[in-house]
Amino acid sequence: MIALSLEELLAYTDEERDKWRGWLETHPEALDIQLQPDGRFATVGALIDHIFLVEARHLARLQRAPVPDASGVSPSDLAGLFEYADAVRAGLRDFIQTLSPTEAATARELVVQSGTFHVTPRKLLLHIGLHETRHWAQIALGVRQAGLAPPGNHDLFYSKVID
Repeated sequence: MIALSLEELLAYTDEERDKWRGWLETHPEALDIQLQPDGRFATVGALIDHIFLVEARHLARLQRAPVPDASGVSPSDLAGLFEYADAVRAGLRDFIQTLSPTEAATARELVVQSGTFHVTPRKLLLHIGLHETRHWAQIALGVRQAGLAPPGNHDLFYSKVID
């Protein structure tokens, strides 16, 4: 069987983060673009904060640690958002190094906003990467609709980290 590894998925999301970080450094006003004016994630910055907070929340669940309610970073603080993301991703990679194949395949009870679920760490780790990828696509649409061209090609096809 041919498989995409978790490390490849994380490398792809790292690559996407780097594209967006560089682009946002030259377009910091894009953090304030309205995505859902009356929704949970009103702006691009708020949705980026959500991406990184969800990773932190799921990492805490995997570590059986208290789940954070917020990142503590303002959605308009570009440097702070990506520093937070870098710290969380480093913690995630450290956790993965300690996870045995047996533990990765053993379901755990997780309580989330929408209920209680039995999920393997493997599935939750894959979800983290897919969740992020979906939201970057939403952000790309939002900035396009605001009249800006998002950074580069985002499809996995164009990734330089996966052969």
